[in-house]
Amino acid sequence: MIRTENLSVGYGKTPLIEEICLHLKPGQIMTLIGPNGSGKSTILKTIIGQLSPLRGMVFLDGKVDLSPLERARKLAVLMTGRVRPELMTCWDVVAMGRYPYTGRLGLLTEVDREKVREALALVHGEELAPLDFSQISDGQRQRVLLARALCQEPEVIVLDEPTTFLDIRYKLELLSVLREMAQKRNLAVLLSLHELELAEKISDVVVCVHNGRIEHAGPPEEIITEDYIKKLFDIREESQDLFVLRGGKRLRCGRTTGTCAALAAQGAARLLLTGQAPVSASLITPKGTRIEAPLEDCHMEGSSAFCSVRKDGGDDVDATHGLLITAQVERQDEPGVSIEGGAGVGQVTKPGLDQPVGAAAINRVSRRMIEQEVLSIGDELGYEGGFRVTIHVPGGEEAAKKTFNPQMGIDGGISILGTSGIVEPMSAQALIDTIALEIRQKAAQGHKNVILTPGNYGLDFLQDQGMDRWGIPVVKCSNFIGDALDACAAEQFQGVLLVGHIGKLVKLAGGVMNTHSRTADCRAELFCTHAALCGAGREVCRALMDCPTSDACIAVLDGAGLRRAVLGSLLSAIQDHLDRRASGTFSMGAVVFSNQYGLLGQTSQAKELMDRWSTL
Repeated sequence: MIRTENLSVGYGKTPLIEEICLHLKPGQIMTLIGPNGSGKSTILKTIIGQLSPLRGMVFLDGKVDLSPLERARKLAVLMTGRVRPELMTCWDVVAMGRYPYTGRLGLLTEVDREKVREALALVHGEELAPLDFSQISDGQRQRVLLARALCQEPEVIVLDEPTTFLDIRYKLELLSVLREMAQKRNLAVLLSLHELELAEKISDVVVCVHNGRIEHAGPPEEIITEDYIKKLFDIREESQDLFVLRGGKRLRCGRTTGTCAALAAQGAARLLLTGQAPVSASLITPKGTRIEAPLEDCHMEGSSAFCSVRKDGGDDVDATHGLLITAQVERQDEPGVSIEGGAGVGQVTKPGLDQPVGAAAINRVSRRMIEQEVLSIGDELGYEGGFRVTIHVPGGEEAAKKTFNPQMGIDGGISILGTSGIVEPMSAQALIDTIALEIRQKAAQGHKNVILTPGNYGLDFLQDQGMDRWGIPVVKCSNFIGDALDACAAEQFQGVLLVGHIGKLVKLAGGVMNTHSRTADCRAELFCTHAALCGAGREVCRALMDCPTSDACIAVLDGAGLRRAVLGSLLSAIQDHLDRRASGTFSMGAVVFSNQYGLLGQTSQAKELMDRWSTL
């Protein structure tokens, strides 16, 4: 469907990549990978006709010179960039894909309308149809634009970084749609991706663009190897990038907003005291890892020094990824360091969070990192005065709307967070695979019982309670409680005990088996519902709905004398949902605790399991 012969591409008269020979067959998915700036987008733009070839030929279905109408019926395009059509609904945008078939008047027939509905259904976008395209999120726009491309009923679709702006769920859904279209409709797909694990999962052929040429091409299992990827992306052993393995995938770690703020403050303090703008800054994170980052936009404004570091989420991109975290540093007469939040940094409006009401949402660890870095520069340069640090985040207020900050009681911007200083990628399927593998290993070692806990808080609680002396293996299941239970059923365990913080496990009372806040944050609603069932009045229910944390809910229940009754009701609901997921394949119970209040309670089956295990 696409064939290039000795193709050279670039801008002006200078080739960026030469001698490109690609062959894309019907039903095949070909993915371009390579470093940023290597020319992937330039190749795609030349193939679709946005750029003229500098040399060579591009054939579409065996032809070079197609009319615009012929090209539109054979080829659909989804390129990187923010499309902003005015006064159009999502339905209108998708319907544009039918223009090659509607004639000069552009009138849709019932057949055309059905094609629009089918395309929206393919990308799970039916509910978006009546919405203003300019008012939906970036991820939703990407799904609508894919629907527009599919609505053309093309024989070839070309996509440049189509997973940009999408969270992991929609990335996987989008690529699944492409895989299905390729297999069932013989669609030829040519795309570029920067997520190597996705390229490996979807591609028939991977093409590597590097050093001005097509360096390598072949099946993904031959191309995406650790040694070659290091070479392709120039990853040296001494590189400051950190990686973790998740389900056999090598994923790059990022730096937290707290680390970025501390690095920026270090750079601004150096600029303030020396008058010279540093190029980069480095520090040791609370986890003990050295991080170095380039500094951006370092300058003086009057008596204030400014430096910025760009937030890098690694392979776990979130709403804050790519934002500039800016530190403004000034001298102050008082010794020590005062830290404030500027534009784009949220302010705490509800009790129960890391910082008091009225304070900037910069958590304790981040404040300590910022203080240490500016004081170290003062010590290094012999400055004995104090510092005033103000953290700004341009675009932070808009980004915060995509987080749970407003519901948590943090208004006006993002939080400056980071307990370890490092963002470890949380690739969903990779983590699930890792959890299932660990559970399978415990079964292979002859264990018939297992304790599941979402994270480190649970491990600490188990140790404090002496549960680690039972000899029962413990598996960290992160937020994927339902998937972990399914894996336990598959390995035929006899008893499973779930031990976790009330903030996560209370969601199980509503049947939520993935406890990540992006999946569901219904804690206050569940506390309120069960409090009402236990006789709480409107005032108590309203107070619960206004609580930003589960600990704050417990405090409200204590004030109303309802803690025991409500927790008993919640634990009963948790047990019901766990039993439903276990489907009788094993005995299942749960223990909930709080860092502030300690042990809060246990389900009936949890007590039976623990009594039995304590005698082993």
